[in-house]
Amino acid sequence: MKHIFKFIKKSVIAGLTALILCSCSATKFVPDGEYLLNNVKIESDVPEYRSMELRPYLRQQPNYKMFGLNKTTFQIYNLAGKNNRNWFNRFLKKLGEPPVIFDSTLVYKTNSEFQKLLVNKGYVDVDVTSEIMRHNKKADVIYRIKGNEPYRIRVYATSIEDSLIRNELYGGMNGEPLRRIAGESSTLRTSYVKAGMLFDRNLLDAERERLTTILQNRGYFTFEKENIIYDADSSLNAHAVDLELKLRTLQEPVTNDSTTYYSPYKEFYYGNVFIYLDYDPLRISNINNYPKQDSIVSNGYTIYYYGKKPSLRTRTLLNNCFITPGRQYSQLREELTYSSFSTLHALNNIHIQFDEKQRNDSALLDCHILTMAAQKQAVSFAVDGTNTSGDLGVATSVNYTHRNLFRGAETFNFRIRGAYEAMTDFSNPYLELGGEASIHIPKIVFPFINNSFLRRMRTSTEFTLSYNYQTRPEYDRTLLSGGIRYSWQGRTKMAARHQFDLLDIDYVYLPRIDEVFLQNLPRSARYFGYANQFIFGTSYSFYHSSFDPMQKQKRSAHSFRFSLESAGNALYGLSSLFDWDKDERGSYRLLNTPFAQFVKGDVDYTKTIVMDRQNSIAWRIGGGIGIPYGNSEMLPFEKRYYSGGANSVRAWSVRELGPGNYVSNAATTFFNQSGDIKLDMNIEYRSRFFWKLEAAAFIDAGNIWTIKSYEGQEGGEFKLNTFYKQIALGYGIGLRLDFDYFLLRLDGGMKAYNPAQTGKDKWTIFHPNFGENFAWHFAVGYPF
Repeated sequence: MKHIFKFIKKSVIAGLTALILCSCSATKFVPDGEYLLNNVKIESDVPEYRSMELRPYLRQQPNYKMFGLNKTTFQIYNLAGKNNRNWFNRFLKKLGEPPVIFDSTLVYKTNSEFQKLLVNKGYVDVDVTSEIMRHNKKADVIYRIKGNEPYRIRVYATSIEDSLIRNELYGGMNGEPLRRIAGESSTLRTSYVKAGMLFDRNLLDAERERLTTILQNRGYFTFEKENIIYDADSSLNAHAVDLELKLRTLQEPVTNDSTTYYSPYKEFYYGNVFIYLDYDPLRISNINNYPKQDSIVSNGYTIYYYGKKPSLRTRTLLNNCFITPGRQYSQLREELTYSSFSTLHALNNIHIQFDEKQRNDSALLDCHILTMAAQKQAVSFAVDGTNTSGDLGVATSVNYTHRNLFRGAETFNFRIRGAYEAMTDFSNPYLELGGEASIHIPKIVFPFINNSFLRRMRTSTEFTLSYNYQTRPEYDRTLLSGGIRYSWQGRTKMAARHQFDLLDIDYVYLPRIDEVFLQNLPRSARYFGYANQFIFGTSYSFYHSSFDPMQKQKRSAHSFRFSLESAGNALYGLSSLFDWDKDERGSYRLLNTPFAQFVKGDVDYTKTIVMDRQNSIAWRIGGGIGIPYGNSEMLPFEKRYYSGGANSVRAWSVRELGPGNYVSNAATTFFNQSGDIKLDMNIEYRSRFFWKLEAAAFIDAGNIWTIKSYEGQEGGEFKLNTFYKQIALGYGIGLRLDFDYFLLRLDGGMKAYNPAQTGKDKWTIFHPNFGENFAWHFAVGYPF
C-alpha cells in the first residue's frame, strides 16, 4: 500500500511540474500575427454591475481558469506536440482547451453589449471604453464603464379604459387584483414598477409579464404581453421619466346593459371538457379518429374509453383535473392539471388542447385532455458492486412494479435483494437477504381530510412492509418493518415538502450472537444495541429547496431540511397504566421483548453559490441529537449517528471517526464508534475540468458525541467546555463525472486535525501520512 501511495505522490508531482513547464510555452499554438487572449479586466462604477456581474456579457473570454487560479485545461492542450498524426497528441488536445485567439471585432461587440445592458437598466448616458494591450503574442483587454447619472421614474400612472380589465388588475385593496386563483404565487400581486426606481426596461417588461399572467388566469385566453404598452416622457425633467401604462389602441366599442365600454379582449369560459383514456398518438392521428366505444358523463365531464371498462376510475381523473366546465379560463388551472396528471404513475404523458366556440354571445373553450397510459407492469434487475471500507462485495435485486393496481393509479412495488461481501478481517463473509413490498396511493387515505386541502396539495399515502436478514461473523440479525407514510406538497413552484410517518414499526431479532463479540461490548450496548427489541415510532420531516430542476442554467440555490422522530411514548403510557412486566433492568416489555423510547431531531442547511458557468461554491451545516429516556438508557443502534464516509468528514472512512476523542483499538467494534449527537460542516469549491469531468477542493469538519458517559466509549461524552476541541478537520480534492441525469464521484480526503490523537500529534496537517491519514471515497451524487 505504501508503494502505491508513493507512486501516486510522484505522479502528481510529475504532472504538476509538466503543467508548470508547458505554461512557459503558452503561445506555441498561436499562429504568427495573432495574439492569445491572456486576460480581461472590467472596471465599472455602476453599483449594481461590478466585474463579476458583467463577465457573462463578454463576447470573448480568455481560457478557463480551474478554481479561478490556473488555466489547467489550456496547459493540458499545450502538452501536446504539433504532430496531429500522433494519437497521444490528439488525445491531449481533445482533453484540453485550445488557445483563445484574440479577436478585436469582439471587443467592439462587447462594448455594444455593455452599452445596451446599462441603457436598459436606466443608465442612458453610460460611457463604455476599452483598452487593448498587445505584448509577446498575448493580448490583454481592459473595459472601463462609467455609468453617469441614471434616469429614474418620477411619476408612474396607469390608464386602462376597459373597466373589467382595470378591476381585475387594480380593483382590490392596495392596488391588488380583486381575486386570487388557488395555487397562484403571492409575488404576482406585487407591482415591479414604482416611482423613484431606476428606469429599468427589463423590470418594465417583467411588469408586462406579471399583468399578462394575471389576466390569463382570469379568463383572457387570447391576451398577450404585447397588448400592454408604456408612454414615457423625459422632456420636462433632467434624468427623470414620467411613465404611463396603458393597453394597445382599442378597436371597437362594446355595448352591454346600456353601458358602452371599449374592449377587444374577450373573457373565455370553459365549455365541455372531454377526457380521452389510453390515447396512443402512434395509432390515432387525431381526436376525431379516437375509437369512442363507450363514455361516462359526470358533472359536465365526458370520459371516453375503449375496452370493457375505463383504465382509470372516474373519481381519480376528476380529482386531478382543475379545468371545470362553466368556470373562467385560467392558464394556472391548465398548468395544475398538467402537473397533477403527471404525478399519476399510471399515465405516461398528457396533452391538452382547446377549441374556441361562440355560444349565446359568450366566448367558450371546449377542452380535450388526451391521456397516454404508461406500461402497466414491469420487472427490472440490477447488479451493483459494493466497497465498504475496503471490503469488496456484490449486491443484486429483482424489482416488480404494477402502476395501476386498483384502477386508481396506485403503484405496487415488490423487491427482493441479496448482497454478499468478503470481509478481510474474518473468515466468514457478510450475507444479506431481504424483501420489501409497498403500495403508493396518489392521495391521503385518512378520515376527515377536507377535499379543498387535497385540491391545494399534491398528496400521497404509502404502506410498506419489509423483511431483512443479515449474517455477519459476529451475529445473525433479522429486521421486520412496516409503516404508514403521508406526504404532501403545495402546488406552487418549488413548494415545501412535508412527510409524516403515522406509524413506523421495527422488530429486531438476533437469533445468534458471538460470545466473544458480545463480551467485548459495553453492558448497555449488549442490552440496547444487540438484543431483541421493538421500535414503535412516529416522525415528521420538512424539506424546502430553491433549486429549480427546470432551469437549464445553474443558479445559486439553498435547501433546508428538518425532521423530528419520537418512539415508545404510547407503549410506555400503556405499560404504566396496565403495569406490564419489567425485565431485570426495569424496562417494560411487549411480548416479552423490550421496546425503545427516545426523541430525535435533525436539521440540515445547504447553500450553493454559482459564480459562473464553470465555478461554484457549496457549503453545508447540519446536525442532530437523539435522547433516550423512560424505557431506554441508550438509542437503538439503527438510530445512532456515525461520522466519516463519503457524505460526512471525508478524511475518515465510514464509522471511523468519534465519538469525541475516543481512541479505537484492535478490539473496537463499529458499535463503539456511534453516538447520540452529530455535527457536520462542509465547504466545497467545484470547478469544471474538461469534457464531463468536474474537479472539487473541499474542507470538512465534524464529529459525533454521546449524550452521556457510556462504558466502552470513553472520551465520547458531549461537554460544552470541550466539544469544540473535538471537532475533526479534513481537506481534500475530488473528481466528478457528470452525466446530467446522474453523477459519479471520487473524493480523496486527508486528515488535518484528529481529536483522537494527543498533544501536537492532533495537527496531522503538519506531518501528513498517506498510509494513516488518507481515505478514498467512491459514491453517486454530490455529498450535499
